[in-house]
Amino acid sequence: MRSRKRFSNEDGIALFFLAALLFVLLAFAGLAIDLGRGYIVKAHLSKAVDGAALAGARVIGDGQSAARAEAHKMFNANFPNGFVGVSSVQNPPTVAFDYGADGSNIVTVSSSAVLPTTFMGVAGFSKMDVSSSAQATKRLVDLALVLDKSGSLNSVWPQVQSAAQQFVDYFDENSDRVSLTVYSTNTTVMDTMRSPSRGFNKSAINGHIAAVSSGGNTGTAEGLYQGWDQLRTVPFNNQSGLRIIVLFTDGSPNTISGDFDVSNGGGFVQRTGALYTGDFPQVIVNGNNTGVNDPEVTGLREVYGTVGDLSLKWVSPTNSSYNSGRNVNKQNVNTKIPELPIRSNHPQHSSAGIPFAFNLYDPTLPGQRPLINPGGKGYKNHVQNANNAARNLLESIAHAAKGDTSGAYRIRIYTLGLGDILNQNMGSSAETGSSILQRVANDPASPDFNPNQPAGKYYFAGDPTQLNAAFEAVRNQILRLSQ
Repeated sequence: MRSRKRFSNEDGIALFFLAALLFVLLAFAGLAIDLGRGYIVKAHLSKAVDGAALAGARVIGDGQSAARAEAHKMFNANFPNGFVGVSSVQNPPTVAFDYGADGSNIVTVSSSAVLPTTFMGVAGFSKMDVSSSAQATKRLVDLALVLDKSGSLNSVWPQVQSAAQQFVDYFDENSDRVSLTVYSTNTTVMDTMRSPSRGFNKSAINGHIAAVSSGGNTGTAEGLYQGWDQLRTVPFNNQSGLRIIVLFTDGSPNTISGDFDVSNGGGFVQRTGALYTGDFPQVIVNGNNTGVNDPEVTGLREVYGTVGDLSLKWVSPTNSSYNSGRNVNKQNVNTKIPELPIRSNHPQHSSAGIPFAFNLYDPTLPGQRPLINPGGKGYKNHVQNANNAARNLLESIAHAAKGDTSGAYRIRIYTLGLGDILNQNMGSSAETGSSILQRVANDPASPDFNPNQPAGKYYFAGDPTQLNAAFEAVRNQILRLSQ
């Protein structure tokens, strides 16, 4: 006789709990699957808003409208409608703008998406809301643009002007600050740096660049000094996170400013002015002739000019020639200005506390060229001493600017050189202009790189066709630092 098994109450309860357990397990499995999908959406949405914020910050110099358009474009490329199964997405995203404590631009991008659920729908959750936001910061710039306009640039000056104007266009005229200084034998601050307000007049600066004519010698030291002075005019609590000098030239410095005893009839009178030498020796590169084998040392000219007066003037119009005379002997003394002073003199400055004089020879700095034949008040004034002093002075001012700790942020210098003549050995020390510009910038490629000062970089353009690329390379370097 076969027996039959009967289901007990306990069996029913066990089946109930088993079914309930399976439901819970399926619910948790569905939750895990839907949450995993939500995590994927969140990751892609975060990537999209992050890329959009960075894209907007990169072009903030062109204004908020351009930054918003670039952010929208980048977001749509990374998270188009319907991406990774979402039923809707906030596209275009929200783009907001703000300023940081250091005046930096802050771009915030936020968006949200709706993801339909699958298994979670059984529990009454038909969708998941996912949101994300990202922020990108671009430090603003206080930029002192210093342009060489010496006579050796005559044939290529229009290309220099065009490249410089394009460079100015890169910056945000509402938030960045830009000053313009041009120099040759004398120096002119054509556009001062705004302070404490922000911004600059882009059309005015580009108009001034267009109006400048080339001519004169290469007073790079005074040009750099004035660029440094402009940065210092911005009060401590208003300075931008980036303080930069961009110095353009096509040759080595050959001009110094100071107080000199000059002949005046039967005696001497002290005059402040600019004294300069010819470049030497004669070098021919790609058919271009630069320098002479029999240079002279000449003075004095006005150190400064004005926007409306860019001509070069003698300090004493009645004495049209204070030169040593052309001579292959680089130690032929200028008898009308027989001595160089121990220190330079920079009587025009707008910032408080800036040094107004520097030793023409500072043995504590690398690469300084000794000055020979000491006189009663300084050194004998001949081509060798005067030319070496001009080079020493530029590097001394650059060292002081990079070491300036009076501001909230340290100053960086970027140098641009034009023409192969910069790669030729010239002067008494037989050195290249490129090596000088590397030292001025504190380029890590220089053997005299100083790790205790902000690193800059030297950019070289072999000919005018490479100028735009060189200026753009400087701009890209500034852009990298600003992020």
